[in-house]
Amino acid sequence: MATTPSQELYEQENLLARLDRLPVNRIILLIVALLGLVWILEAFDIGIIAPVILLLKGVWHLEPHDIGLIGSSGTLGIVIGLLPAGRLADRYGRKTTLLGGIVVFSVFTFLAAFSRNVTDLALLRFIAGLGQGAVFPVPYLLLSEFVNKHWRGTAVGLSNSLLGFAYGLNTLAAALIVGKIPDAQAWRVLLMIGGAAIVLVPVILIYLPESPRFLLRVGKIHKVRELVEMLEDRSGVAHDDKLIDPTALQVLQIGRSGGASLADLFKPPYLARMVVSYLALLSPFILFYVITIYGPSILHRMGASKSSALYYTSGLLFLTVLTTAIAGSVGDKFSRRRGIVALMLGTALGAIALGQHLPEAGVVLAAAVTWGLVYATFPLSKLYMAEQFPTRLRASGVMLGECVTRFLTGVVLIYFFPILSARLGSATLFTVLAVLSVLCILPIWRYGTQTSGRSIEETGTDLSQYGGARAAGPAGGEA
Repeated sequence: MATTPSQELYEQENLLARLDRLPVNRIILLIVALLGLVWILEAFDIGIIAPVILLLKGVWHLEPHDIGLIGSSGTLGIVIGLLPAGRLADRYGRKTTLLGGIVVFSVFTFLAAFSRNVTDLALLRFIAGLGQGAVFPVPYLLLSEFVNKHWRGTAVGLSNSLLGFAYGLNTLAAALIVGKIPDAQAWRVLLMIGGAAIVLVPVILIYLPESPRFLLRVGKIHKVRELVEMLEDRSGVAHDDKLIDPTALQVLQIGRSGGASLADLFKPPYLARMVVSYLALLSPFILFYVITIYGPSILHRMGASKSSALYYTSGLLFLTVLTTAIAGSVGDKFSRRRGIVALMLGTALGAIALGQHLPEAGVVLAAAVTWGLVYATFPLSKLYMAEQFPTRLRASGVMLGECVTRFLTGVVLIYFFPILSARLGSATLFTVLAVLSVLCILPIWRYGTQTSGRSIEETGTDLSQYGGARAAGPAGGEA
């Protein structure tokens, strides 16, 4: 007998409620590990440009504008690749988009190793960036849509912590070959290693499931039922076909009635949510791109040798593995909103100190604070952003946020940073960046809402506009 729309929605919410109650099991841990591995390989690819720039400065006698072009070209590709990738992920699936992006960025990173001049390198890094733009936000989407509401932030924090590990690996690899291989060949070897990510494609194809929330949206309820029942069996949990979250059911009814469209991103309540969450993401990106792309060069300019600068940077990035993992768990237990504010205030103080003339121990301490806290902010700010939108808009909303924030920081700021640094000096420039970072977190402190411990259906739709209870707390308060 055919099911009615209301019966189908009831079945969908029953499956989502059962998914949200599941304890962490081996399958979920495997998903987290796979997405963490994706981040490791992509972050290695993105961050590899930092040691490449350090090595190429002397080989190609780069001017500040050449450095800015090479440093920003990959991010420009990411920015341009993000928006169509968001629509593709919403239409064809998170997993399909992820696989296509990995193929593109790994192939063109490998080809970049054969660049003959600045133009060649910048162009190939730009094309690789198009693939990276399709990949980077997808793990956040999958984790936010797959992992239960009580462990969502912790899972994102654990996976995201591997970004720092990956960035540390490429600087460590560079440190190990500096002096052993001529700089003119060493940068090519690093890019060839970065192209190895393509080996992950068959593993993801076989072992990574598609988002259950996306599958429900495209009508594949039988696949979600099979997945949920398999996870319940693995965890020893009974199949409860009566379990329902009334608020989440109301959200699904709104989605079925056409209550959300792409244009709704620019209307209340999502416009305000976009502004607040995008600024909260922009805040850490301001300093993240500077220290990720120019970190070894900054420490080298402060007096460290090339090899020492790479070892120092590698150590700082390995530190972020710990701080990022902790931050995700803290966000689950307390508040993502308050966590973002606290971490970025600490980051700003570290950045101001980093720009001063300090003894070596002071530089190391300031760098540890800056690196450790700015990376730790990302699992909170990116998950908070994903929690602001309903499923049918989530990929588009997240990709747009990544696009806007990365363009302003990873393209505009990174291009002009070497020029500004030569003119303003470190103290002034780092103080300006710290102040901008603090200004960006003021809206989330004043108007942000609590999302920790809530179903992503509940946080993603404001039910007050449809005559229901609010999905998130009042502006500026903790619900």
